[in-house]
Amino acid sequence: MECVRIDRYERPLMHILYITNGFPYPLTSGYLRHYFLIKELSARHAITLLSIVRNGFTAEHVAAMAPMTRRVMTFRAADKSAGRMRDALQAIRNLAGGDPAVRQMCFAIGELTQRETFDAVLLSGKQTIPAMRVLGKLPVVVDVCDAASVRMLGTARHAPVAQRPVLLLKYLHLRQLERRLVRRAAHALFASCRDREALVDGPGGRATVIPNGVDLGFWRRSSSRRGRDTIVFTGRMDFPANADAAVHLIDEIFPSVRRSVPDAKLLIVGGNPTPALIYAGRRAGVSVTGFVADVRPYLERATVFAFPLRFGAGIQNKLLEAMAMEVPVVASPLAADGLRTAEGRRPPLQVGYDRIHFAELLTQALVEGADDPAPDTEARRFVEQHFVWKHSGEKLEQIIRSVADSTKG
Repeated sequence: MECVRIDRYERPLMHILYITNGFPYPLTSGYLRHYFLIKELSARHAITLLSIVRNGFTAEHVAAMAPMTRRVMTFRAADKSAGRMRDALQAIRNLAGGDPAVRQMCFAIGELTQRETFDAVLLSGKQTIPAMRVLGKLPVVVDVCDAASVRMLGTARHAPVAQRPVLLLKYLHLRQLERRLVRRAAHALFASCRDREALVDGPGGRATVIPNGVDLGFWRRSSSRRGRDTIVFTGRMDFPANADAAVHLIDEIFPSVRRSVPDAKLLIVGGNPTPALIYAGRRAGVSVTGFVADVRPYLERATVFAFPLRFGAGIQNKLLEAMAMEVPVVASPLAADGLRTAEGRRPPLQVGYDRIHFAELLTQALVEGADDPAPDTEARRFVEQHFVWKHSGEKLEQIIRSVADSTKG
């Protein structure tokens, strides 16, 4: 366990214990949601951050969170076992509190809550669920974020037959866990309406959608014209849903596009591409870049952004980033539905319902982009209206204050 304390708060309005299954920095990680939510909350409240960390975690990451936290405590998780099936079985054991990092975290929470007063707890990540046993009567807001069980079921459907029994076992365990977690929470948060609907029956007052946002100052294009004949897909390429979508795009969709637009190029941008993706990337017109320090120049070159997601959950940040960069998007129904707002607004993008339709829409976008390379201002406007961290932070603050006040009353 590592602990860094920064005493910079004189009279915070609330003291919040913030528990995560992964460290909120760097912003290339899947936990960037918590970086920005903590940033918004920290303007008025004291945050004590407890996080499970893994390979690649450094002291510089803690330094990035220091200006926004009163204390940071980290607990290093055991290295993953080799093999996808063994990983799945290990994950089930970890969800039950079998990881030493989780046990250390629970012990630290017990000591902290005896010494100090917290107004509320925000807990995120399935692996941190055992912490609820040591939180006593503290009100707990659970950030479910996405329905991991839904993603696991989709993974099982597209996995080799030999892997499906273990993946289905994990799906059943996750489903049961998520349902129990939502019932036990003082309030549950979800990143998208789709994920909330998957786990909560009816409207209900104890479950709220807090969408991810976009750093609009960072994700802003510098050129007034889109690139020509260029399809871009971005993401972490060792994430199963991304790798599957990228290979599907290369093998099943792009050949049809290239027959209609012979000069078409496909850029697959993101770190840790799988061997299958590297092999698929040998096709003519395709480039698999691997890790790049800055994705924005590739989005500047794009005529259109493609994301044929076949399984997954939550909000796809890559779509928000592409739209903020004013790039037209063609996405699968699953990907597009993740951006449906609580008010029922749907994103201004094209939806490809199968590989043939998807290829037709990409071809159309390339042809239209050659004639009119103007950026897609409507896409950015949608992001500005519905996916801003400040608004999500304000909504979260109201929820935490409400559960804290109800306990005091």
